Amino acid sequence: MQPPDLTHRARPVAFAYAGMTGLAAVTAALALPAGGLDVSPGHFWWIALGACVVVASLVVRTGLWTATGAYAAVFWCFHFGLIGVLASGLVTPMELSLWDQLWVLGPYGADAAFLALVGLAAFASGASLVSAWRTSRVNEADPRTDQRAAHPYGAAGSVLVLTSIALWCGIVAGTSGLVGFFGSYGDYLNATAEFGTLLALIWFALGGGLVLSVTGARGWLRTSALTAFGALTLVALPLGLRGEIMFPTMAALVGAARCGWVMSPRRAAAFVAALLLVIPAVREVRHTGLQGLSGMVIDLRLFDAFVELGGSLHPVEKVVRWRAEGEALEMGASYWAPIERAAARVLPGLRSSAAEDDMRIMNVLVMDRIGAIGFSPVAEAYRNFGALGVVCVLALLGAGLAGMDRIADRRLAVLAIATLYVPLLINVRNSFVSVPMQCLLGILFVAALGVIRHVSTSIVCRPYARPPYIRSQI
Repeated sequence: MQPPDLTHRARPVAFAYAGMTGLAAVTAALALPAGGLDVSPGHFWWIALGACVVVASLVVRTGLWTATGAYAAVFWCFHFGLIGVLASGLVTPMELSLWDQLWVLGPYGADAAFLALVGLAAFASGASLVSAWRTSRVNEADPRTDQRAAHPYGAAGSVLVLTSIALWCGIVAGTSGLVGFFGSYGDYLNATAEFGTLLALIWFALGGGLVLSVTGARGWLRTSALTAFGALTLVALPLGLRGEIMFPTMAALVGAARCGWVMSPRRAAAFVAALLLVIPAVREVRHTGLQGLSGMVIDLRLFDAFVELGGSLHPVEKVVRWRAEGEALEMGASYWAPIERAAARVLPGLRSSAAEDDMRIMNVLVMDRIGAIGFSPVAEAYRNFGALGVVCVLALLGAGLAGMDRIADRRLAVLAIATLYVPLLINVRNSFVSVPMQCLLGILFVAALGVIRHVSTSIVCRPYARPPYIRSQI
């Protein structure tokens, strides 16, 4: 869906809200010393509450199924879910694993949560500023009944979904055989380790293709793509691939809502409840896979999902700790690294080290020092530019997503969601390294579709009828 245009009375309120959240974020960033603040896990309750207020205010203003609202909700789950259930008492510290206790209850856990709150406030400021500044005009026709609302690239999206699923199945079957579809998450990672770059492109293509597919015209091709994605979900979730399914699904819901197919509150509540049940189930099953399900006792609680998702605060805690221990800032090195490495592949004379040895890439750095804990846009911004960098990067991100929501042309908005929003959504729990390449490939794919459509249309519309024969008179 598209956020409604602001009235003359509401616009000053939006500007005031943007100013207050922006000022609060900048002030907090300036007050945050390199050694951390004097905060403790006892402060989790007001940090989680503040994050809830910021996200709720954005969702009320923009709607949940917008690029801004959905991103803010996902960001909250991955950065504040764990401290939220700890602060509310739904989960006690003793129920956490020893691994989680060491970092979230350590000296820098609350600092990391506070830094994430600063980033969320900056995100809200940038999004509110653009929403108040820009207005858009769209066709008043109801997209649910207007056939022109179907995206012309829907068929291409369905083909992309089917191709991505086929490639993923081929990689798993080729590396592990049919047993690979029923193994544990650790076995899956070990078997597919050498296909990491290709798999990242496959998951991006799946997300972008799903957005185009659900916004396209109805037909057997779209039905086949959605059925295949449903089957993939049944296989991938027990393997532990929750993010690989969750992010394309969220992006597809945002794209569908942009075209007018908005999920009703009842269905949205059912979707969220099902998601909160599936996520902790995935956590239990991923250690053994479906092959060990018969001897497993699963105790499902809805709020355990926030414990599982909230682990994305862990890399934020690590970069705060490293900074407090005296490590220098990267000053943009991790943002420049993927561009430099891509240029080295196509330009003569440029050389780069192997990806697994390039410590400018944040997932490589974290894997080398800690292990596979994912990453975060907050952690990346802080690692590069400090607390003020978090404010600037998250404010620009919020402004960009709000600008995406204000695109008047529905078809162009769907293309932006498929090519730009999907990588940014995946980046919620990953490093920045794959974002530029994925965005570029998405834009090139859409451009190629545009050229093919233009050429095919011109061929179909070219007149081939012979000129009328006029019999000459003798």
